[in-house]
Amino acid sequence: MATLQARLLQALAPVALAAAALPTSGAAMAQSREQFMSENDPRGLAGVHPPCRGKVNQVLDTVYEGVKTTAWNFAAAGGGGESTRFDKTPVLSTKVTLQAGCLNAHFSAMVGSRQTYTWVSALTMFQVTLTPSTGGAPMHMAGHYETPYGIYGPAIAESAEYDVDMIASNFYQGIGTGPGLVPPGTYRVDVWWAGGPIGGGGAIGADFALKLYMY
Repeated sequence: MATLQARLLQALAPVALAAAALPTSGAAMAQSREQFMSENDPRGLAGVHPPCRGKVNQVLDTVYEGVKTTAWNFAAAGGGGESTRFDKTPVLSTKVTLQAGCLNAHFSAMVGSRQTYTWVSALTMFQVTLTPSTGGAPMHMAGHYETPYGIYGPAIAESAEYDVDMIASNFYQGIGTGPGLVPPGTYRVDVWWAGGPIGGGGAIGADFALKLYMY
């Protein structure tokens, strides 16, 4: 953990300044509540994601073991991912050609805490999407909470307690025709991220890994 801090000493200052430069007037207005999720939110219903079953026939891995930072905050629209509330540059990206069946994704990363890296948000948010190679909008895979803070922007999240904590999540997407499915074809798989909206700030992380299973 101390090593991670040492590697960031030169990088933190400019990123912290960039985080401070992001618009903050909308930060307090971007969410309709202070809690990430609520059982009383009618928009917090689960999306349409038919179940998948089959035998794995291909595996694809991609990883970045170094440190990355972002000044982007979920409160700001106009970025990347589905809902445009994430940094415009994915932390991980790869391409897959999908046949009828299913795609499973396992994502993991270390995220830094606000207690140690004082310019970041107390919460780090991620989103995993598929984007057709022929063009189109990113589409989140099953496994996200659809309406964090009462607004649409499918995400998972982690709040590190001290220095760094690990986040690990699973996702899947049915391939075919019908509600909740995407057609066969070539797609870009992206992992997007941002700092959580409460209190502002960006995010810091390391050891980003994405494992894809096709069946």
